[in-house]
Amino acid sequence: MTIRFSRSGVALTITALALSGTAAFGSGPAVARAESPAAAAGGVSNAEPTSGRIDDFWTAERIAAAPPADAPGPGAADRDAQDQVENTLAPVSAPGTPPTERQATPEAAPDTTDTAPEAEPNAPESAPDTDASPALAGPRAERWHRQGSMPATSIGKLYFVRPDGATGYCSGSVIASANRNTVWTAGHCIHQGGGGTANYFHDVIFIPDADNGLEPHGRWVWRYMTTTNGWANSGNFSYDLAAVAFSPQAARGNLSDYVGSQGYKFGFGQEFQNVHAFGYPQDGYQRTDFTGNDLWYCVGNTHRVSDTDDRMRIECDMFHGSSGGPWLEDLQLSRGWGYIIGINSHRYVDGNGNPIDIYMYSPNHGDAAINVHNAVSNA
Repeated sequence: MTIRFSRSGVALTITALALSGTAAFGSGPAVARAESPAAAAGGVSNAEPTSGRIDDFWTAERIAAAPPADAPGPGAADRDAQDQVENTLAPVSAPGTPPTERQATPEAAPDTTDTAPEAEPNAPESAPDTDASPALAGPRAERWHRQGSMPATSIGKLYFVRPDGATGYCSGSVIASANRNTVWTAGHCIHQGGGGTANYFHDVIFIPDADNGLEPHGRWVWRYMTTTNGWANSGNFSYDLAAVAFSPQAARGNLSDYVGSQGYKFGFGQEFQNVHAFGYPQDGYQRTDFTGNDLWYCVGNTHRVSDTDDRMRIECDMFHGSSGGPWLEDLQLSRGWGYIIGINSHRYVDGNGNPIDIYMYSPNHGDAAINVHNAVSNA
């Protein structure tokens, strides 16, 4: 999905960070289909969540070959500001949860042997509280070296098949929910953007704590998913968020019981400090060392884009593949969870598709996030 802009006479493009099953699907739980772009769109359900077909489809070869790819979709237009609606719902929040069905791996000291070079000049001058971050990270992403424990166990790769049959992957995070099986991600990770119900993706699986081809906690198969009206009907990046409910595993039970979940704060604005942005990037801003195979993170403060644009942004150099990865506020390693306040959604690129600056953007997590979470949490 791309939307071209003009800034000071220079053509720019806003590009979703990552995209690219053929399961039978139909109408999901009853969801209000209000015209507001912040309302949850009509979702889709997997008609064969336990058949084994989807799991069989995702062979090791298909997983390895799945790219993070832009999705050309309907609804793209040349415009400098996309339509937004006033947020009116009361803020909501919930804490994360530790694993209850699996013995968590004791935390070890972080491996710093191959960490990224020193952060850029506008990074924090000193490392954040050691309980919140194992090493200095700023706009320049660094590898996360704590696989096997939260938050890594609750963050993973989301694989999907698009309507045209192309495969791809995104990032996503288990989020606290009533069904204990929900993953939070970007709208463009489950839907083409524009075109309504016909443009949902299929054959979706989630692999938590994915690490260089390893699947330490297995994989979960999708059961129900939805995004916002704004994304499903118009490809509006101000509403590029989504949630997916997964079926429990016979051997491991509910997703969040086994790997833990992240909390959330929706409706609390866009100004947050010491936010950790996670993802599985395959490329980035002035980076050549990303592979898409392992978890990386940035740390920074988030801000509202402008008085007339309620999107939020953070300085972070991750790009394709990191889409849908969570922005966590108040992450504390002693408990392993923080609060989701945004996601990796999109950034500006030049005519050759290269990022023009360090900024990563997220839709505001206000009414839209509340509506989508409500629609999927009890599915």
